[in-house]
Amino acid sequence: MEQYDLTDLRAFITVVESGSFVRAAEQLEVSTAAVSRRIATLESALGSQLITRTTRRNDITDAGRAFYADAQAVFQLLDEAQERVRQGQDTASGTLRVAAPLSFGIQKVAPVLPPFMRRHPELKVQLLLEDRTTDLHAESIDVALRIGFLRDSSLVAARIGTVGRVFAAAPSYLRRAGKPKTLAALRGHSVLNYSLLSVREEWGRLIGDPGEQLDLKVPLAANNAEALAECAVQGMGIVLLPQFVLAPALADGRLVQLLPDASPEPFGLFAVRPSRQFTPARLRLFIDYLRECGF
Repeated sequence: MEQYDLTDLRAFITVVESGSFVRAAEQLEVSTAAVSRRIATLESALGSQLITRTTRRNDITDAGRAFYADAQAVFQLLDEAQERVRQGQDTASGTLRVAAPLSFGIQKVAPVLPPFMRRHPELKVQLLLEDRTTDLHAESIDVALRIGFLRDSSLVAARIGTVGRVFAAAPSYLRRAGKPKTLAALRGHSVLNYSLLSVREEWGRLIGDPGEQLDLKVPLAANNAEALAECAVQGMGIVLLPQFVLAPALADGRLVQLLPDASPEPFGLFAVRPSRQFTPARLRLFIDYLRECGF
């Protein structure tokens, strides 16, 4: 029976995660033909096709999907075994997969990554920026930064800071629609809503009672805070967004802060990770570092 080794497994995992033999070869710093041979050896040893290859795309088979999850678990156990050997060392190595919301990732996370990586030159980071709730288990995420009020789950969350929120609108909108001086005065105004939160969840609990008609116009909803801020600058309506997103436009007068004494409770900023008994040093050190950053 033909045998395979950990190098074959690593090639398979890299192809699945990168979505391409070519990109996998680049990441592994080998030829595309070498990656293809590794996958062929693995499939021959297992007696099952893991990846369907066509001239246009590569698709993982059902067998390949199941095997990928198990192979990932193998490498996680190996990583944890190595970490236990290094226990007590304040060094981080290996690969850390970090997920964060797009705007927060660009403005806040990306600037603080290089100093952390200079502290730990053996560490590699994969930063995934998307305005959606990532599935940590399915996407092999080590830690996700999440803003808001966390719901109960099987994940482990560490609070690392807070994110203040403010109401704002453009001077052109306020000249046209008037400046609300109370939360109740928001009724009848146009609001731009963050679409990952319902209008009632984001605005209703601030200005209305459960089941009450909110009487809000919502001409635009978007799943990205910076897009909403730009539309607010152009006079489309009032936004309720994290202060770090609005800060540049507030500073130069493109937006005006509204209701400063009625700003809602700040969101929590959490580092969320899969629940497991052992925490790799790279993850522990990264979360500690984020706390140092004073978000």
